[in-house]
Amino acid sequence: MRTLSFLKQVMTKKDKVKFIFLMFLSVISSIAVLVPTQIVGLIISKLTNQQVSFLGVEIPSSISYITIIIVGGVVTYVMYVLHLSYLLGIEALTKRVICNLRSHTYAWLITPRKNLDIKMTDGDAVYRMNEAPEYLVNVIDFFFTEVLPKILSAVIAFVYICILDIYSMPIILCGLLLVFISVFIRTKLEHGLSVSMEICKSQVSSGISNSIANIPVIALYKSMFFEQNLFNQKVEEYYSMQKKQIKMRFVYWIIARFVEIACTFGVIFVCAKRIFDGNMDAGIVVVVVNYVSQIFVPIQVVGYFSTRIVQGSVKLRRLCELKPKKTDILPQEDAKVDLITSLSLRNVNVQNGENFKLSNINLDFNRGELTVIAGESGCGKSTIVNVLCGLCEKQDGEIFVNDVAVSSMYQYTDKMSVTLQNPYIFNRSVRLNVLYPDRKNNKKTSQIIRDFNMEKLFFRNFAKDKIQQNFENMLSGGEKRRINLARGILKPSQVYIFDEPTNDLDKQNTEVVIKSIENLKNDAIVIVVSHDERIIKRADKVVDFSKFVVKKGTKN
Repeated sequence: MRTLSFLKQVMTKKDKVKFIFLMFLSVISSIAVLVPTQIVGLIISKLTNQQVSFLGVEIPSSISYITIIIVGGVVTYVMYVLHLSYLLGIEALTKRVICNLRSHTYAWLITPRKNLDIKMTDGDAVYRMNEAPEYLVNVIDFFFTEVLPKILSAVIAFVYICILDIYSMPIILCGLLLVFISVFIRTKLEHGLSVSMEICKSQVSSGISNSIANIPVIALYKSMFFEQNLFNQKVEEYYSMQKKQIKMRFVYWIIARFVEIACTFGVIFVCAKRIFDGNMDAGIVVVVVNYVSQIFVPIQVVGYFSTRIVQGSVKLRRLCELKPKKTDILPQEDAKVDLITSLSLRNVNVQNGENFKLSNINLDFNRGELTVIAGESGCGKSTIVNVLCGLCEKQDGEIFVNDVAVSSMYQYTDKMSVTLQNPYIFNRSVRLNVLYPDRKNNKKTSQIIRDFNMEKLFFRNFAKDKIQQNFENMLSGGEKRRINLARGILKPSQVYIFDEPTNDLDKQNTEVVIKSIENLKNDAIVIVVSHDERIIKRADKVVDFSKFVVKKGTKN
């Protein structure tokens, strides 16, 4: 039900109309499987000089069996063309729906939310985002191309047998009941196994992702053997679960095939007895026996599909865990001011994780001032930065913009430039990184590039300007830092926030960066988180978070 509900959400009105048309086409195309058997039955009746009828309608004796073969061949060909059209149409619809699904999924991920804490590794998150949509593609495709046509053919065969030979129905119904019970039991047994397999599989993917990310660390501490043992343990655990699943499928197959064979030969016995009594002709017997096997064709397909739908539901459920609750979504409000001249925090309490909390924070930031937030590591400097730029929500207290209380700072992020401590580098050229997202090169850009000594970096691969795989790994720590700072400084903003901007920089570059940041305060609020004495000495105001003391900068 979760899968159907989810697919309904991501299907457009046009998709739903196309879906209804394809369902109609699938009913017609499903008859294609049954037509050859009908033709064989008609020909046998014709050759044995018995009355030839189709669905109770008598066929004139003047029509030869050659005519029946030709007409039957043409009808079969047309049916298969319709079936092919159905398959191609379903494939196109599936791809469209999956595109909608991916868009819908990633829309969840970029929804602004309070205190973002997914509580999973990068590898697990990436696994969930990629695996669920891809698996649903296979489930949907398998249902429409394998399960649905076979089920429709079985239903049509079932109805036809009801018309031809009602005496065989008790045997068939008993067989179908046993099959449905076995499918139900299999689905129930596989659900718990599928949950365990899914969690284990994502842990394996996480292990691969994290190991690749930590190769330098692994090499440094010579711990590859330990990592390999952990990885192999998870792989073996997953393999063990797969073996259980294979055994379960084998048992199901034995039961289902036994039921099918018993029902088929039961029907053959009933039909043979009726032929002996003169109550049924041979042509109808061929059709009935053939259609009985057609009814049981979906046995394996439905059993296999039940497993896949359970696994798909589990993957989808784990993907949906990323979806924010209504209480987590940040308020979407329009900024009430055009020009930010002051920011204030009054008695603000912030919870960052389970073991860290800041209480009764009172701070003021004004346009025209360079404020430095200093203090020891772990005292809450970066947490305050997250509050100021809306990445972390306050629990209590008030935040004021131009002396007006606001519910969240997130609504003002477009008016801010935030440069976090860890440089984020896109897999693009330096030029596109600095000008991100869509700014043009101008005199200010050229000046910053010269001041930061980045001419060679900036114009490297200028003509290509395309995605470059693992581009970040081609840069040194200082180069990443300068790219990140140049991007932050060049963004036209009313509030500039820099978290440890001088890390990884030499003395010359540090002086240039401090001077560039200092120049920003003329037209904006500038906030710097740093323990670097060189920038603290240039501050107009210093907030020492270790003791939470606010004082004027030594510059004054």
